[in-house]
Amino acid sequence: MQFDVATALTLTSLLTLAVGASLRFAASRYPPQLRATLRVWIGGLFLQAVALFAPAVVGTSPEPALVIPLNMIYALAYAEMGRAVNLFTGRPRGYFGWVLVAVVTLISVLFGLVWPDDRWRVALNCLPLALLEYSVAHAILRERPSLKPADYLTGSLFIACAALAITRGFVVLLGPPFVSHETYALISSIVYVFSSVLPMIGTIGFVLMCGDRLNDDLARLAMSDPLTGVYNRRTLAGLAAKAMDESARSGKPLSLLALDIDHFKRINDEFGHDVGDETLCGMVGLIQESLHPGQILCRIGGEEFAILVPDLGETEACLVAERVRQHVAASPLIIESHSLSLRVSIGVAAFDRGIGDLTSLLRDADRALYSAKRAGRDRIAAASQTIAAGGPSLLAPTMP
Repeated sequence: MQFDVATALTLTSLLTLAVGASLRFAASRYPPQLRATLRVWIGGLFLQAVALFAPAVVGTSPEPALVIPLNMIYALAYAEMGRAVNLFTGRPRGYFGWVLVAVVTLISVLFGLVWPDDRWRVALNCLPLALLEYSVAHAILRERPSLKPADYLTGSLFIACAALAITRGFVVLLGPPFVSHETYALISSIVYVFSSVLPMIGTIGFVLMCGDRLNDDLARLAMSDPLTGVYNRRTLAGLAAKAMDESARSGKPLSLLALDIDHFKRINDEFGHDVGDETLCGMVGLIQESLHPGQILCRIGGEEFAILVPDLGETEACLVAERVRQHVAASPLIIESHSLSLRVSIGVAAFDRGIGDLTSLLRDADRALYSAKRAGRDRIAAASQTIAAGGPSLLAPTMP
């Protein structure tokens, strides 16, 4: 049975077009950032389909004048896939892919028109093509917060593409008499077809990567406040339940801070809700700068926040609250040319391991917060006693 390369390339190009068209339709359902990424990848797929279909029509040894644009288009397809992955990972675009496309074009011109030699043209072009394919895999697999099975699948497929390109280069370079004509033709054809099919399969892996990203984003949105990006009240409930269980088992203390921005309504009334929203985001940054690792900030509604403080009792947690209060007071926010000097009131409550739960802990912290409000704002108050904090802390001269 004879292996018909032209038929294989025709089927491959048609399948690539079908996958690209289907993906183009599906991409419209993705969020804008992923949609833009998929469109770049689809562009690479369509370029690859064009590069595959032309040899199927004119033969696997087209005229030199056609070889040059075909090789350039085929290389450009991988460069676009690499650009899509960089968009996906949020990394800079880079010019390595374009340099390799230029190298492929130069080799095609030199050994297609200037010094016509198909053997050297094909063999030398395999190296930059392999580098282009490897660069896609490298962009997928290089260091990121976490890699998932779809990442490894897609990256491995493009590594396989690069290995096939190198194999083809060696086979073409050796040629007869080291490789028989029949073996040479069969290996070259199989490598050519599989190198064309694998990126199409890799597209499925890339779509799975986008699906993983979408699921992660949805999970993060479910856990986070959409405006400020910190945990929401629902997530606080889960985190607090775990912290309370740990506190009950280990005997270590646990406290909660309830924080409210003083006179926040004035900001909305005077400058508008857009400035108010940016103020909340800026406030989150100031609070996070004041916290130590393991101290968890959540937005529980409006301008009110909660801070879960493991391993600290009420007195030590009051020191944390005072550190936050002082940092906010000393750090004006510049928003739309407005300098906003903010103040906060904070209530502190400790977890009673015998009878407490999140509802009672929040209630105690809120009562302390409103005690601080009634006492004049810009201060902290503990659930067990009210502590004036308009000036230096009365608890300790240094902060933990």
